[in-house]
Amino acid sequence: MGSVRRANSRAYLGFLGLNIFVSAVTAWAVFSWMGQGEPPPTPVPTPTVDVLARLASSMPTTTSTVAPSPTPVTYTVQPGDTLFDIAIRLGIPLDGLMAANGLTDPDALAVGQVLVVPSLEELSSGTASVTPHPALGSATPNASPQAPRVEIRGVDALGDIAHEAVRLLNSGGVASMAGWRLEDSQGHIFIFPAFTLYNGAVSVHTRVGENTVIDLFWGLTEAIWESGKVITLRDSNGTVQSTFPIP
Repeated sequence: MGSVRRANSRAYLGFLGLNIFVSAVTAWAVFSWMGQGEPPPTPVPTPTVDVLARLASSMPTTTSTVAPSPTPVTYTVQPGDTLFDIAIRLGIPLDGLMAANGLTDPDALAVGQVLVVPSLEELSSGTASVTPHPALGSATPNASPQAPRVEIRGVDALGDIAHEAVRLLNSGGVASMAGWRLEDSQGHIFIFPAFTLYNGAVSVHTRVGENTVIDLFWGLTEAIWESGKVITLRDSNGTVQSTFPIP
């Protein structure tokens, strides 16, 4: 009969040592792999100066908007217009209208001429260029504030019977002008009808026409005013109220 061989102790020890070696190697491999962790993150590139400059140049820039200048108010001269009449209609001083347009002669107007019309705010605030226009005529002073102060302010359209007229302005109290006279040194005399001039203006036209509250008509068929003449305004008592040398 056969017999069973008993395991040799040396063989057992060898097997045990091999087992321990394999386990150690396996454990070292596992721990080495775990110790490495996750791979480092990929670095994000930072923009260079050139890239930032391109981005800045592509951004829209903000520019300040300048408010448009207000359009000036103008008036186009029509046939028969005078500076005095235009100033009255527009409600501005004659001197202010002349200064705003660089005019020195109130009679120097042309049909179609465009005038700049200054506002009362500009005139009162001094933003409009206004140079006082020296008055050519004279008026008799009166100490009473209630007394009328009627003076000759100019002549329009010298020698043109259709438009020739003497401009008068009352800057004082109410003037009852019936019997007043407008005359020259050559015997031409205009006697005022029953007419009341309040604080304001009136034009005495040389030609024939129908009287109104701002226009009186002499009734002549030829123009009489010319450069160098002196116009005299007298009240009903014959007292000189104003004189005007025609330039």
